[in-house]
Order: sequence, then structure tokens, then C-alpha cells
Amino acid sequence: IMHVSTLFRTACPPVISFNLGSLGFLTPFDFEEFETEIESVLEGNCLMSLRMRLSGKVLSESRPSREFLVLNELVVDRGSSPYLSNLDCFCDDKFITTVQADGIIMSTPTGSTAYSMSAGGSMVHPSVPAILFTPICPHSLSFRPIVFPDSAKLRVDVSPDSRAHAWVSFDGKFRQQLKRGDGLLVQMSLFPVPTVNKTDHTGDWFGSLSRAFNFNTRGATQKRLRKKWKP
Repeated sequence: IMHVSTLFRTACPPVISFNLGSLGFLTPFDFEEFETEIESVLEGNCLMSLRMRLSGKVLSESRPSREFLVLNELVVDRGSSPYLSNLDCFCDDKFITTVQADGIIMSTPTGSTAYSMSAGGSMVHPSVPAILFTPICPHSLSFRPIVFPDSAKLRVDVSPDSRAHAWVSFDGKFRQQLKRGDGLLVQMSLFPVPTVNKTDHTGDWFGSLSRAFNFNTRGATQKRLRKKWKP
């Protein structure tokens, strides 16, 4: 699905994805039954989810700006530098805070179960219109992940006082250096990726959580009390 997202910068056709044996979080259909599943979809027996994408634009005086679309996340990190990144963060052109951390993840609800989750961010249902803002190893006990509305325009600038440059990647690709004073503008794209559901977006999402992550699975449940205790 992420590869398909890179092929269509504007409107994207519906995508039906089959699990070929890997983690397969976004692939609810079994490949062994692809003929039956495709026939059912072509007959109109399906529901779709519109998966939000983010637009990221590098802001730099030393090079022309370029826009990238992501389905999962944009990551600004310190790269190979031994120093923490100093990142000035803005929302709708209003200063939020300066982050000292290994980096920042800005992700979609679809990407909330990827790198953002590993860094301590919340898992967000794919139909929730939101942008996740998750720090990577912040040097502060009080900085927690934030969820912004999808209408927010986020900007992350490399502070002029930063000890080192930073790097940005888009769904793990197109890695670029951000020098001191450079920035990254992030906002919702107008063109989501429609994906075909096996059941519906809630059933598919919790099914993927259970299958891929063993969500809330434990060996045994607590037994009920068989004897009533008298006070």
C-alpha cells in the first residue's frame, strides 16, 4: 500500500491488499482466496476506508522546496550526530516549544501503529482525523505525545543554535539533510488512499492488532471467586 501511495500524488484508485506472509498489518485479505475475494469486490460487496496522507515540504534558502506525500509518517532525527536535535516547533504559525530529543515523528492515524507506536505514541483508529506528534527520546520527563486535528499546519525548524544538522525522511525514504535554519512544513494532503476492507474499518483494524501485535493477549484470565466471604 505504501508503494501504491508513492505512485499517485493526487487521486488514488481503491486498493485491495493481500497478505503474502509478512507482518501484513494493512493487508487483511488472504492470498489463497484472492479469486473469491476479487470477485466479491467487483460485485460491489465491500466497504472502503479513506486513509489520510500527509504532505511534507522542505523549507530551505539553499535549495528549491519539494513536496512529499506519506501514508505513515515523516521523521526528523539527529542522524549520525552524537548531539541531540534542537527543533523549534510551530502549529498554525504559533510557536509551541523547542524540543531537545533524538527527533520527532509526525504521523497519520494509519502510521500510528508503526514508528510512532514504538516511540510511545498512541494507537489511533484510521477513521480519526488527526495528526500525531510524537517525540523520540526527549530530554524531558514532561514532553508527551500530542494529537493535533487534521486541519493543523505543523512546522519544525532546526534551531540556529542547534549543535548539529538534522535529517528528515518520508515513510523511510527520500532522506534529506536539514541544516540550521531549515524547516519542514507538514499538513494533511487533500488526496487520501482508499483501501478495500475485508469486513469494515473497525473490524479490520482490531483484527490486525490482534493478528500482528497480539493486542491485549494474556495466557489466562482471572478466575472468578467461587466462595462468598463474610465480613
